[in-house]
Amino acid sequence: MRIPLLILPLLLLLTGCRQYYLSVVQEWVDVRYLASTNVGTPDPRQEHPPIGQKLILDWRVPMEIYEKKPEVVLDLILWDHTARQIRFPIKRRMDFASYRLFNEEYEKSGGILTYRAKIVTEDGKIFREWKHQLWVNLITVGEEPLAPAIEPHEQSAPALELHPNPNMGP
Repeated sequence: MRIPLLILPLLLLLTGCRQYYLSVVQEWVDVRYLASTNVGTPDPRQEHPPIGQKLILDWRVPMEIYEKKPEVVLDLILWDHTARQIRFPIKRRMDFASYRLFNEEYEKSGGILTYRAKIVTEDGKIFREWKHQLWVNLITVGEEPLAPAIEPHEQSAPALELHPNPNMGP
C-alpha cells in the first residue's frame, strides 16, 4: 500500500503545473444557443435568434504579475481579412471575459477566422499566450499609389508603337 501513497503526492504535484493560465473557448451561437430551444419554453427570440460566434477567455495570474497591471489582448482575424484588437483589463487575478460577434456584424465580416490572446503586463512583457491552431500574423500589402490623374487640358504622352524586329525570327 506504500506505492499508492507515493503516487498521490506526485499526481498532486503534476496537476499544479497549470496553476496560472490563459485559455480561450470558442462557441458557435445560433437558435440552439437559446435555453428555450433546449427546454421548449416560449421565447420571442426564437423568431429571430442570435447568430454568430463567442470567445470566452479565462485566466489566472500570480500576484507578482497582477501587480504589474496586466491586460488580456485579443487579436482577431475575421473571414473578410480584417483584423481587430480588443483589450480586457485584468481587475482580478482569476476571472473571465467574453467577446461576441453576433448578427449583422457577424454576417458582414463572415465571422472569426482565427485569434490569439495574450496576457501582457504594463511594461509590454507577455506572461501567457493562447493561439488558435490556424493563427498567423496577417500580412497586409499597402495600397499602391495611384498614378496622377491627367487633367483634361494636359496632353498625354504619345502611345508607343511596336514594330517587329526584322532580326528576330517568326
